[in-house]
Amino acid sequence: MALPALLLSMSMMSGPAAIVHKLFDSFNRHDSAALQALYAPNAHLTSSDFCRPRSGADVTRTYEALFRAFPDIRDDVETIIIEGDRVAVRFVSSSRIPGKGFHLKLMTFFRFSGDLIAEDDTIFDTRGRACEE
Repeated sequence: MALPALLLSMSMMSGPAAIVHKLFDSFNRHDSAALQALYAPNAHLTSSDFCRPRSGADVTRTYEALFRAFPDIRDDVETIIIEGDRVAVRFVSSSRIPGKGFHLKLMTFFRFSGDLIAEDDTIFDTRGRACEE
């Protein structure tokens, strides 16, 4: 039995493309340990809602806070552009929690060092919310 073309192409991916697909798969499974393993310990993380940059050591804390606040959160990738060790991703993050639900478009720009994420810069409209420590 032949695998569907999409599954075959994803299994054959390597480098930044494979890491980005692992990242979004891990996010949608809410697997913070798998997410942490994709980042270099000294990775530089910035986001429209961070008061100051974070490091790779903050990955678990950052993602687990999101998963607690929005137990049904998921990301759906719309576009991935890869150029060497840099990847740009446009995606939609959503939650359907009554009173807290959202449908938010984001863009993340990654830089890789080897097989790890060295930079993660996420940009989105915070809708005036204060930044998070």
